[in-house]
Amino acid sequence: MEVAKGNWVGYRTLFFNKKTQQYSEDIHEVIDYNNLEIDAQGLAAYLDYGYSVFGRTPVKDVEYLLPYQSLHKDSEGLRVLKERDQTLDLLNGPSTSEHEVMDGLKSAVNNWANSFTEDILIPTSGGFDSRLLNVLLEDKSRIHAYTYGTSADQHKSRESVYAGLLSQRLGTQWSRIDLGVFNVYMDQWYKQFGPAVAASGTYHMEFYDKIQAAEDNNPMRLLSGIIGDAWAGAVHVPEINAPTHYRKLGHTHGMSADSKRAIKPDYRSLVESVWESQKDALKIPEFRIITAMRTKMMMLQYLITVPEKIGYPGYSPFLDENLALSMLRLPQNRRSDRHWQRDYFRRQNLLFEEEKHAFTYQNSLNYIALTNEKLAPLRTDILREHFESSYLEWINRKIQYIGPSERVFQRLMHTPKIKGVLKLLGAKNTLIDAYFAYITIKPIEQLLLKRDAYVKHS
Repeated sequence: MEVAKGNWVGYRTLFFNKKTQQYSEDIHEVIDYNNLEIDAQGLAAYLDYGYSVFGRTPVKDVEYLLPYQSLHKDSEGLRVLKERDQTLDLLNGPSTSEHEVMDGLKSAVNNWANSFTEDILIPTSGGFDSRLLNVLLEDKSRIHAYTYGTSADQHKSRESVYAGLLSQRLGTQWSRIDLGVFNVYMDQWYKQFGPAVAASGTYHMEFYDKIQAAEDNNPMRLLSGIIGDAWAGAVHVPEINAPTHYRKLGHTHGMSADSKRAIKPDYRSLVESVWESQKDALKIPEFRIITAMRTKMMMLQYLITVPEKIGYPGYSPFLDENLALSMLRLPQNRRSDRHWQRDYFRRQNLLFEEEKHAFTYQNSLNYIALTNEKLAPLRTDILREHFESSYLEWINRKIQYIGPSERVFQRLMHTPKIKGVLKLLGAKNTLIDAYFAYITIKPIEQLLLKRDAYVKHS
């Protein structure tokens, strides 16, 4: 009997335990903490990507459904069946027109909005995806748009400046939320995501907590622009010609650890298996984009599931397979650099990129949080069971003391033009590298601590 199917792009991940036969969207419900073992290959892959990949997790026997897999349960237990991926057939459909795509998106957004009466929360970065959603939603009086800046002066961030301009021209309600104390949410992150995803989205927990306080618990629904840029033409995935190139599909801007420094086992056989099954399809640029989103969805879905957890049910038209593929089937010359959307915004007097506005591209949120909070060191006594002590000690040294020279270096590394020059000269931001490793390993520490607590009380 079929009990579940994998979503076409990996959204709403379903976890299952091959030994206990349990399955759930909540990974905690399928982890047997009393008999927990680490999956060395799953852990190695998790460290390098910053989230679980290839259907494996850091926990032995705990896996998850991939797109076009189905989970069946019978007298012999759970079985995973691989179904034929229909995506290539749909990609080979007729080209779509910009009018057709825009009408489809507009209908989807407003049909959803008309199905309830609550106000609508739109996290508005000022980028094209959230900008488009603000425009397409017909009843502008229901919009509550919120933005966070990423720079030291958060009101000067490009995100804040563009979002403010958008609100002025559309006549919508908009506010900026200042962030900078989000590492305190790591325990809350583990409660929601367990050891499946590094604690890379805790800033969204701070963001939505502050929105909830500002709204005085006003019930709202969330409208998200998640992965719209991928289908619209902003994402280019280079050719994948070997298993060693596969990591390009899961790139997370360095928000991960280094498996080679952290542990001895590798996950080469996992990559090679996936590569063999996909290498022909990956020659198609649009399929590479889809595969990149499928690979990263384990992590990206927090953009909707975090606000859902505190009471803002979420929706995005860009998660709809037909709408996504209709965008990918636009003529390539119009998708390139999102020309079709640029022309649309230009007609709406909303192409801020062609106007003169003062803002900064600086992104220093993680460094700001590090200076605002004192992180507890990683528990080497617990983690050395699976990790190299030297790597853990390096991480702890880097994050525990940020001296004067480091602060000067960070100021330079978070100044966009100077940062580019420093990178060309070979400078590396080892403090931020250590921080990313920290937030990746922290959930594994929490996993092992929870295991020990279960064993102690069993």
